[in-house]
Amino acid sequence: MKRTKLLLITIAFVIIALNIAYFTLNYTKEGNALIATNFVKNEATYKFDGIPETFKLSETIASQCQYCWEFIFEYQSRNSGYGNRKNASEDAVITNHSAKIALEKGNITSAVLDNTWDMKAQKSLGVPGGGRGRRR
Repeated sequence: MKRTKLLLITIAFVIIALNIAYFTLNYTKEGNALIATNFVKNEATYKFDGIPETFKLSETIASQCQYCWEFIFEYQSRNSGYGNRKNASEDAVITNHSAKIALEKGNITSAVLDNTWDMKAQKSLGVPGGGRGRRR
């Protein structure tokens, strides 16, 4: 009986802790910033040739929605283009990038790089003058 009671109390504490962690990650500015940061750092353009020491969060914008934020990150890459350009010809030039990530309750609703590249779909937005490089 004591073991069952102890087990139920332990499970209750674990559930409470998980709920607190979920709320903190999905409903706070800091939690959403972490989600956005991880998204950009794991996106193909940054992973391919992003320069880690140039990565920074440059702006946080609170939206009209209670649990919505936009984060703007800046970083440089070693080549021009977007996405994974492993098999594409590259222009070896330091390239500045600006990533705008919009979130609502921990869900990324929009992720756009340089107003040109859809980071979620990994394709060009079709903006005139955009679309440097190719994804493969």
